[in-house]
This record gives sequence, C-alpha cells and structure tokens, in this order.
Amino acid sequence: MLADEATVAEALPQADLLIGSALIPGARTPRLITRAMLALMKPGAIVVDVAIDQGGCCETSRPTTHSEPTYVVDGVLHYCVANMPGAVPITATAGLTNVTLPYIAALADQGVARALASDPSLASGVNVIGGRVTCRPVADAAGLAYTPLDRILPRG
Repeated sequence: MLADEATVAEALPQADLLIGSALIPGARTPRLITRAMLALMKPGAIVVDVAIDQGGCCETSRPTTHSEPTYVVDGVLHYCVANMPGAVPITATAGLTNVTLPYIAALADQGVARALASDPSLASGVNVIGGRVTCRPVADAAGLAYTPLDRILPRG
C-alpha cells in the first residue's frame, strides 16, 4: 500500500506499532505524522521513530537515549533513541565495516578522483570536497553554495 497521508491516517486507528523511517539524504526528515494524526492511534500504541537522527518523521518525536528511551504523548509510547545501533555496538560496527571497507579500499587503491569516477555509488556519498559542498540538501540546510561533483571531478 502507498504510504500517503490518507492511507496512513486510515491505518493509524488499528496500528499497535508505527515505525517511522523516512530519509532524505543530507536533509532533515520530513514530518510525515502530525500530532493530530497521532491522536488517531489507540492508547498504548507505540511509535518507533528510526528517523530521529535526522530530526524525526513524527511531529511529537524528540531524541531520547538508551538510558531513558521512552516517553508518552497523548497516550502513545514513543521510542526515539538517537543512534539506535549503539545498543549493539559490536554488531553495528561489524555491519558498518562490512559495507564501508570496499569503499575505503577503492579510495586507497585508486585515489579519490579515480575511485569516485569509477563508482557512482561512492560518488553519491560525497557531501564536501575541495571545500565545496556537493550535496544539494546539505548546501541548502547550511545556507551554502552548491557545486555539482562533476564540476569539481569530471567523470571518466
């Protein structure tokens, strides 16, 4: 089902658990669930806002910690722990290492320019290079000028 506002509002009264996980890379997460929508949930329902590290996708979300992970708003329990993987640091580190090691090896073996030119997924992760912001959402959020990466490091 499409997660548009009408569909979500229709599902909320029956939901025991809402997991919010929206992401716009480099930008603040959009507020997709308003407090009025949250009021549609039954008392005792739970919101887990995985997007809290980028601001949260629920209007009522605020960052919490592993030592005080929850709070209640309008009868709905919120779990909004920033850096949720920190609860399992060894597993989280192993997972992150497994995904980032090939990028690190490419940068070390080929150098920055060649590695970025040969791997679009690596290039898409560049936010700043040579003092210029190459990620539009980061530039917009920081009020800085945006420069496309291919103007700094032409492909091919």
